[in-house]
Amino acid sequence: MKTDPIRIKSYFAEIRKNSSELNELIDQNELKAESLPLKAAKYLLIELAEAMSNTIQHILAKEKGIAVSGYIDSVVKAHQHGLISADMFQRLKPFFDFRNSLIHRYWSIDDDRLIENIKNGRDDFDRFVEEIETYLAEH
Repeated sequence: MKTDPIRIKSYFAEIRKNSSELNELIDQNELKAESLPLKAAKYLLIELAEAMSNTIQHILAKEKGIAVSGYIDSVVKAHQHGLISADMFQRLKPFFDFRNSLIHRYWSIDDDRLIENIKNGRDDFDRFVEEIETYLAEH
């Protein structure tokens, strides 16, 4: 069975929108420890992780008949089955680990480290979309 292009476009639109909003917060120098913009950024990160994981899950299920069990498993299997590059996997694995910490242990997040990671990974979300688009075009 093939992937649903409308569903994939919807996921991509969500990723691009949230990535753009996150970059806007960075560009406006709004991210400060314990600030409202940082709280907004945390929520954007959760939405980004959801949309990226949903993208991977859909493609793996429809194209390869492979199920995933959670966020970390989705990015691991995306790499194992050629949806994303080794570099993208290395960049996203800590992001998905962080997502779990953000959801389950939000009180232990170091805001200054998070801000630095957001700035360093600001292009990863758009690159993820590009890699998935390339994969879908080739398969």
